[in-house]
Amino acid sequence: MEPIIAGRDLMKSWGPTLVLNHADFLLQAGDKAALVGPNGSGKSTLFRLIAGETKLDLGDLILKKGLRYGYLPQVPNVPQDTPVRDILSAPSPEALRIEAELAEMETWMAGKDAWSASDAPARMARYEALHQELGVARSRSDIVNDPILNDLGVGEELLDQSFGSLSGGEKSKVLTARALANAKEKDILFLDEPTNHMDIDTIEWIEEYLLGIDAAVLLASHDKFLLDAVAEKVLEVDHFRIFEYSGNYSEYRIQRDALQRAREAQRKRHFEDMQRQLAIIEEFKSRKVYNQVLSRKLAIQRLQRETPELAPSAARAFRLTFRKGGSAPGVVRAIGVAKSHSDRLLFADVDLEITKGDKVGLVGPNGCGKTTLLEVLIGHQEQDAGTVTRGRNLTIGYFAQEAEELDFSSTLLEEIRTVRHPPPPEEWARGMLGRFWFKGDTVHNTVGSLSGGERARLALAKFIAQEYDLLVLDEPTNHLDIESQEIVAGALQAYPGMLLIVSHNRSFLNEVCNKIAVIAHQRLAVFQGTFRDSWAAAKMADFIAVKQKPRYRVLRVVKDWETGDAYHGGDVITLTGAETQAFLRLLRWAEGSGRIERIET
Repeated sequence: MEPIIAGRDLMKSWGPTLVLNHADFLLQAGDKAALVGPNGSGKSTLFRLIAGETKLDLGDLILKKGLRYGYLPQVPNVPQDTPVRDILSAPSPEALRIEAELAEMETWMAGKDAWSASDAPARMARYEALHQELGVARSRSDIVNDPILNDLGVGEELLDQSFGSLSGGEKSKVLTARALANAKEKDILFLDEPTNHMDIDTIEWIEEYLLGIDAAVLLASHDKFLLDAVAEKVLEVDHFRIFEYSGNYSEYRIQRDALQRAREAQRKRHFEDMQRQLAIIEEFKSRKVYNQVLSRKLAIQRLQRETPELAPSAARAFRLTFRKGGSAPGVVRAIGVAKSHSDRLLFADVDLEITKGDKVGLVGPNGCGKTTLLEVLIGHQEQDAGTVTRGRNLTIGYFAQEAEELDFSSTLLEEIRTVRHPPPPEEWARGMLGRFWFKGDTVHNTVGSLSGGERARLALAKFIAQEYDLLVLDEPTNHLDIESQEIVAGALQAYPGMLLIVSHNRSFLNEVCNKIAVIAHQRLAVFQGTFRDSWAAAKMADFIAVKQKPRYRVLRVVKDWETGDAYHGGDVITLTGAETQAFLRLLRWAEGSGRIERIET
């Protein structure tokens, strides 16, 4: 296979913080590689180095000449006032590379001796060829009318909005479309957390898309299902270096665990050998057998030179246990519940019962009203119709999305002490914070200064300090790396109370939940079993519904980027059974975002 990117002896620091040191890696044409490591290990730094957004301190990063790539950064690298239309029509990295080479050649052409040089004819031929390549590259750069906008649910009205005015999900979709478009003409895609802010349907489309292209992929994600489906090898950033494992993510974890046990045993034997040699030296010294001391010192020097490699780093764990309240078993029951927002119906005729032993995952497209339904069920919002009853003594803990319950102006100590009245002693508060890696002077930092992952850990620390009969969690794994997600999942598996969870993380739902509630077509359907089983049943139900050729009323303009057709308010879309998957995905997104509504027959 053809090497397309090679890193040799890479070193990179951010100020005093070392990120990469003596790191090597190789990517070949067609490789599907997962890039893994805990938050802060250097994954995004490696993406930025390859994309040319930052420079190495030392080492060599060699890219195939003329490398064509798509790049999705984890943190958007677009000025906030840039119109979305300009982002979708901006020159690709390939076009920018060609423009830079043309500029160099034009500088050469301006020299007084350029035309008399022996290589002038060859340079001019190259100059003409570059202009042709630039025309092709520019045409591929403009994806304003690309059908991929259907698949990702990018509405036409976004085109003239500024990037800064978009929601997090809309920003992700625009940049993901930019990175994935024309993948057939690219050598590799660099994707740093492509599932952020995406719903499950969109995540599954991204998965299918990546599996269907020949381009290489370097993918960082906290979605284990995605990494297992796509990756054929894993690059792990650990100990400032990059280590390669064969297979998908689950296979990598098995190999890594086996290597960790073997290396730790090897280092233990090495340490014991050193201690034994030192003890022998002391014994010889006490007996004044100095001629034997030298040979033993030489043996120690040999052992020092042969120090075994470090074992893979142990996961940085925190202690998490959810405690159930002491009230009698309670029930939450919704009958015929409906709710609208700004004259848009979110859901109606919702019937749901959560009782002892239930661990319910709530899923559905972005904008369908999942968070609203959570808040109606726990009494934070009033329903428009129907009834909600909750057990008289039921205690409910609510973990809001993006840690919204935190006071960003408080220090960590102040915030953790709000969980009890009167506030607990500082010693208790420091102990609780220490369980979640907040130690020393960091407890005096303000909540607003924390990263997304740190805020999630602080919110969890507050959450476990109290006892609840029902835990209601809205995206609890946001900003958590895979190892941290597994800790939360394990704690929820062991929790004896009731659970209601909104999440787009398929592996997390699969590990925790025994029921899946799906919001679709403004209705709620509940499926028994794990996420894998429930989602398959939900997909089959949706497939059967499409075969019944439903009709949709258009409420706001919907553009089909595949055909260029636009549907306006009042239009009716009737399915014939011959629609493409891209069009059906467009309808799911349009219904979820309130642009169309299904006409009941």
